[in-house]
Amino acid sequence: MKKFFVLAFLAATMTAYAGELNDDDNSGGIELSKKNKEKDGDWHMHFAAGVNVVTGGPKGADFAPFRSWDLNWTIAQYEYTPKGASQTYSVGVGLGWRNYTLSDRDKAFGKVGDVTSIYAVDKVDGRTSRVHTMNVNIPVLFRQKIGGDFAVSVGAQININAYGRLVNKWDVDLDDDEYDVKTKKIGQRPLTVDVLGMVHFKDWALYCKYSPMDVFKKDRGPEFKSIAFGLYF
Repeated sequence: MKKFFVLAFLAATMTAYAGELNDDDNSGGIELSKKNKEKDGDWHMHFAAGVNVVTGGPKGADFAPFRSWDLNWTIAQYEYTPKGASQTYSVGVGLGWRNYTLSDRDKAFGKVGDVTSIYAVDKVDGRTSRVHTMNVNIPVLFRQKIGGDFAVSVGAQININAYGRLVNKWDVDLDDDEYDVKTKKIGQRPLTVDVLGMVHFKDWALYCKYSPMDVFKKDRGPEFKSIAFGLYF
């Protein structure tokens, strides 16, 4: 987790500098290659950070959006703009990290056998319970420049969810210890597809990503979906 935030900081810092290198095409990001007269496409690196809002979650369980994060690093994205056109077509490959955190201190994720459920537990200060997933993703986008510094993008993001775990932490006042229990092999859905939209303002954008597919495989965990909102550079 700490490494991911270091990556976020470096990407944001580099993006601020990279804005001076990009053409005025609302692409943003870090320019990995430059356009020339013979080519209409170039390569960029992007970073996105936002919050996950859970929808359609199980009854009796609430999630905390501002403790549920959606982070994405698009390592390389090819962006093709035909000469004289205001449309850009792109495809990329990147890494993603998501978590979904329960807001109630008296609820926790737990795995019995192959099934993950949400259980009632003793209310303890400092308790956090969340699901983490990591993925390799492929964003496929269409961007339309509207005019000036504004553009809109729509598309999809294909996620290969390679890793998932449950994380439960809590404090015990009697011995002033913190307990941290991680559970792997949680039965996350291996392949998911998100719907992605963005509004661009020159070198950065606001994004909204709807994840219509459940996090867990059928009968392997609670059913819930999510919408992520955040910044894209």
